[in-house]
Amino acid sequence: METADTPATKTTAVESLPSIPVEIMQTLFDQVNHVDYLFYESNFSMSMDSKASIQQTLTHVSEKVPVLNKNCKSIGRIFYEIDGNIEIEAEIYFSDQCQHFVFMKDNKRIYANNLTPEGVAHFKNIFKQAAGMNK
Repeated sequence: METADTPATKTTAVESLPSIPVEIMQTLFDQVNHVDYLFYESNFSMSMDSKASIQQTLTHVSEKVPVLNKNCKSIGRIFYEIDGNIEIEAEIYFSDQCQHFVFMKDNKRIYANNLTPEGVAHFKNIFKQAAGMNK
């Protein structure tokens, strides 16, 4: 609740979501065989179907739950697929202030997890490569 002493800039957390359960992460690790990355504000997307690469990117999901800040904007979405069916999706929040995923099922926000330091480095590398392709 805002009062004269608490300006809107101080009330930034809008929701909290639980961490994605270990069992779901294990299912993704074991069974996902295709991943699509769609980035909203660029003409860049990428797909993965190498099991080792998919498993490596899943290790970028931290067990830590982020503070969800309404000032953070999603920059894209990841689609995790098992045999052509989307198992779960993740909105990508990546900026100086926000570095996390919000997992979604049936367009409903259900889990949230920070990126590991390796995950942050991975996304920085992706954006560096994409910037180089656009030159």
